Amino acid sequence: MRPILYLTSCLVATSLAAPTFFDDAYNYSDEMAEFLGKVSQHIHGDVKDLLHKATTCDPSSIALPSHASGLPPPDDQKPAYVAVGRGTQNYTCTDSTSNSKPEAVGAVARLYNATCIAANYPDVIHTLPGLAYKLTLPPGDADPLPPANIDLLGHHFFESKVPIFDLDTTTSRKFGVARTKKVSDIDAPSDAIQGENGAVAWLYLETVDGTVGGYSGVYRVDTVGGAAPKTCEGMESSFTVQYAANYYIYKS
Repeated sequence: MRPILYLTSCLVATSLAAPTFFDDAYNYSDEMAEFLGKVSQHIHGDVKDLLHKATTCDPSSIALPSHASGLPPPDDQKPAYVAVGRGTQNYTCTDSTSNSKPEAVGAVARLYNATCIAANYPDVIHTLPGLAYKLTLPPGDADPLPPANIDLLGHHFFESKVPIFDLDTTTSRKFGVARTKKVSDIDAPSDAIQGENGAVAWLYLETVDGTVGGYSGVYRVDTVGGAAPKTCEGMESSFTVQYAANYYIYKS
């Protein structure tokens, strides 16, 4: 994470006319307004203390959002990372008629390290997927995600139908790989940001053989968009739907 840039962007945003500052850079939106509103509540008192909280954190204090109570609890698992995922849910159609339904065939997303935001600013973390959904991904794969300027943690993709969370981003940042399988899912809450066709489900996935790094489970929560249309009418044989979500990654 680049906390200095994160805090600077927030401090500047609260001192300038927000729409003027963000229109071109970040596509100012209701989601941006909510993010800035949450952040502004923390910008008070000693700035040194604020900087300290942005650079250090205790992941053990991280808690899942309340709606996740419908998923299996983490029990003895310990939170390791929280990542903002931004990418696409991928689908196929056997034909382009209303008689067939899209089939999910995986996802591709970049994962950005929001662990210390989740630990120290839990009211802010849940706003990030809605904000990320409205943003274009940075051009460089390793570039930080605005406006919080949080660094890349890894990549999410599927390999032979196995959901993978690859946290080995560079030779100096090797945090392991979580290979997973879906255990449980629940509908996104009614107030979730729907996107084109609805918000994809919240999930709990547990790790399987081949996992490196002691990871035990992954929760997909705070989903935005990503759902397929109800039928394949007018759709291509394969297509993608934009989405964002928070991923809570646990170790045993």
